[in-house]
Amino acid sequence: MKKFIAITGNIGAGKTSIATRLANELGFKLFEEPYADNPYLENYYEDKTTWAFQNEMFFLGKRLENHLEIINHPESIIQDRCIYEGAEVFVKNLFLNKHLDDQDWENYLTLYQSIKKHIQPPDIIVYVKSSTERCMRNISKRNRHLENKIEEQYIADLNNLYQTWTENWKLCPVVTAEADQYEFKYQPEHLQILIKQIQPYL
Repeated sequence: MKKFIAITGNIGAGKTSIATRLANELGFKLFEEPYADNPYLENYYEDKTTWAFQNEMFFLGKRLENHLEIINHPESIIQDRCIYEGAEVFVKNLFLNKHLDDQDWENYLTLYQSIKKHIQPPDIIVYVKSSTERCMRNISKRNRHLENKIEEQYIADLNNLYQTWTENWKLCPVVTAEADQYEFKYQPEHLQILIKQIQPYL
């Protein structure tokens, strides 16, 4: 039977590595995050307040497009970052830090909530939980141009929202991959531990 797993987690948490390895190990098709396609991203990292709404509306549209494609795809899927965390973590953080005003937040939230009511959730969400310090080390190590200005407080704020979101999520099971405790990228036996956690939902 076809299955749909969403891999979620902070910037630098290691979710893309886990998504890729799980897809290979389980024989699932990988849907990658629409990161490079975003024409607003460079401006957004320069000036979040000016570009937040355009940036996040682009991501919402792309993630909805991917989500619908996944639902209609005949194969089992692993998705790298889902539509839900985009709204309930990243966009909420922009609002709380005053990069989105009340009207833009309400407009975004109204659209997102309407979408949320009408789409089928994943069979399981895997939350890659990583400390702020580890995320920052990974961001520094991969040295992406657009991420050079990311501040530690931004990552810490996102981590707090991820914790709240995953603790209160009810639409499907959530499995936590403890990235500070296990080295999923380099230790195959650690990846097998995660697969055993996921297996009951497949």
